[in-house]
Amino acid sequence: MTDKYFYGQGKFELAEILSGGALGPYVWVGDVSELSGTMSQTAINHRESYSGKKAKVREFFTELGMDWSATLHKIDADNIAKFSLGTLTAQVAGTVTGEAFPTGLVAGDVIQLAKTNVSSLVLTDSVTPTPFTLVRGTHYEYDVFGDVELLALPTTPAPTQPLKAAYSHGATRQAALLNGTRKNYAMRYKGVNLAENDAPVLLEIYKVSPGLLQTLAMITSGNQLAGAPVTFTSLLDTSKPANGALGQYGRYVEFS
Repeated sequence: MTDKYFYGQGKFELAEILSGGALGPYVWVGDVSELSGTMSQTAINHRESYSGKKAKVREFFTELGMDWSATLHKIDADNIAKFSLGTLTAQVAGTVTGEAFPTGLVAGDVIQLAKTNVSSLVLTDSVTPTPFTLVRGTHYEYDVFGDVELLALPTTPAPTQPLKAAYSHGATRQAALLNGTRKNYAMRYKGVNLAENDAPVLLEIYKVSPGLLQTLAMITSGNQLAGAPVTFTSLLDTSKPANGALGQYGRYVEFS
């Protein structure tokens, strides 16, 4: 018998199972530092009652299962939406003019603009036809997130409120959390076994239900990058024959 060992590295991909059972395209979820599966079964036992020894005379198993865990390191809107029951939307780049602030503002107030990824912000008052223009760094400051802080307001003359904002905003993508529907996926691992001369390995799980992100670390420290653990539950793929060569859960493929 030839010894074989395993040290795996590779790509972890998911394909959404669409209505009717068709598969969408496989999408690489990015760097995954851990991928492992656990198989389970429920044992049903019977012990006889006639010998006085209570010996086990039957054992059989039901409720076969297979659960998976992965640690993601690609923390982006796509993965967060996928594993938070989220929905993904995009903001295209553009400009805004005449966005009115609340009235009654004083120095020290912070106002959030309607858009993010903000640049080239100009504040004016409401005087017509020639509005007064406030000076960045003297009267206000802002950041890319769309927060505007009023530093001071001129007094002679005082600006006529509401103040109005004109600015540019870049493109963004956002994942709204916990507002979508649950989806099932096909799961695929395309890897190499470094312990056996980079031999290719393929693992396919035909149908999985992903859990929610267990941790979404937004502040990190030390010398490790943030990781987001997520779990998957394997489901029976009844579109495949129970006695077929592929099985109904998945397959592990070695390349000769």
